[in-house]
Amino acid sequence: MLSALRKEERKPDARRIQFEFSTEAFERLGKLKEDSNASSYAEVVRDALRVYEWVLEEKNAGNEIGAIKGKEIVHVVKLLI
Repeated sequence: MLSALRKEERKPDARRIQFEFSTEAFERLGKLKEDSNASSYAEVVRDALRVYEWVLEEKNAGNEIGAIKGKEIVHVVKLLI
Protein backbone atom coordinates (compact mmCIF):
# COMPACT_ATOMS: atom_id res chain seq x y z
CA MET A 1 0.00 0.00 0.00
CA LEU A 2 2.78 2.43 0.90
CA SER A 3 4.64 1.96 -2.39
CA ALA A 4 1.38 2.48 -4.31
CA LEU A 5 0.80 5.73 -2.42
CA ARG A 6 4.29 6.94 -3.25
CA LYS A 7 3.72 6.26 -6.95
CA GLU A 8 0.55 8.36 -6.81
CA GLU A 9 2.44 11.23 -5.15
CA ARG A 10 5.04 11.34 -7.94
CA LYS A 11 4.75 13.82 -10.76
CA PRO A 12 3.21 12.19 -13.83
CA ASP A 13 6.34 12.80 -15.92
CA ALA A 14 8.79 11.70 -13.20
CA ARG A 15 11.11 8.77 -13.85
CA ARG A 16 12.59 6.56 -11.16
CA ILE A 17 16.22 5.47 -11.44
CA GLN A 18 18.58 3.65 -9.10
CA PHE A 19 22.22 4.40 -8.38
CA GLU A 20 24.83 2.14 -6.89
CA PHE A 21 27.45 4.01 -4.85
CA SER A 22 30.62 2.85 -3.19
CA THR A 23 30.71 3.46 0.56
CA GLU A 24 32.97 6.48 0.03
CA ALA A 25 30.73 7.99 -2.67
CA PHE A 26 27.62 7.45 -0.53
CA GLU A 27 29.31 9.20 2.40
CA ARG A 28 30.18 12.11 0.09
CA LEU A 29 26.56 12.26 -1.06
CA GLY A 30 25.41 12.28 2.56
CA LYS A 31 27.80 15.11 3.42
CA LEU A 32 26.54 17.13 0.44
CA LYS A 33 22.96 16.50 1.58
CA GLU A 34 23.81 17.69 5.08
CA ASP A 35 25.92 20.69 3.98
CA SER A 36 23.26 21.89 1.53
CA ASN A 37 20.31 21.22 3.86
CA ALA A 38 18.75 19.19 1.05
CA SER A 39 15.62 17.27 1.97
CA SER A 40 16.67 14.15 0.04
CA TYR A 41 19.46 12.52 -1.91
CA ALA A 42 17.38 13.11 -5.04
CA GLU A 43 17.46 16.85 -4.36
CA VAL A 44 21.26 16.73 -4.13
CA VAL A 45 21.48 14.89 -7.46
CA ARG A 46 19.05 17.32 -9.16
CA ASP A 47 21.04 20.31 -7.87
CA ALA A 48 24.30 18.71 -8.99
CA LEU A 49 22.81 18.16 -12.44
CA ARG A 50 21.91 21.84 -12.71
CA VAL A 51 25.44 22.86 -11.72
CA TYR A 52 26.97 20.42 -14.22
CA GLU A 53 24.70 21.73 -16.99
CA TRP A 54 25.78 25.29 -16.17
CA VAL A 55 29.47 24.29 -16.20
CA LEU A 56 29.06 22.69 -19.63
CA GLU A 57 27.21 25.74 -20.97
CA GLU A 58 29.98 28.05 -19.76
CA LYS A 59 32.71 25.80 -21.13
CA ASN A 60 30.96 25.53 -24.50
CA ALA A 61 30.62 29.33 -24.57
CA GLY A 62 34.41 29.58 -24.20
CA ASN A 63 34.30 30.80 -20.60
CA GLU A 64 36.41 29.70 -17.66
CA ILE A 65 35.12 28.65 -14.25
CA GLY A 66 36.94 29.95 -11.20
CA ALA A 67 36.85 31.19 -7.65
CA ILE A 68 36.93 34.93 -7.05
CA LYS A 69 37.33 36.57 -3.66
CA GLY A 70 36.54 40.25 -3.84
CA LYS A 71 38.31 41.31 -7.02
CA GLU A 72 41.04 38.67 -6.75
CA ILE A 73 40.94 35.50 -8.83
CA VAL A 74 41.80 32.79 -6.33
CA HIS A 75 42.03 30.03 -8.94
CA VAL A 76 40.66 28.91 -12.28
CA VAL A 77 39.13 25.44 -12.44
CA LYS A 78 40.66 23.17 -15.03
CA LEU A 79 37.79 21.19 -16.48
CA LEU A 80 38.44 17.61 -17.47
CA ILE A 81 35.41 17.46 -19.73
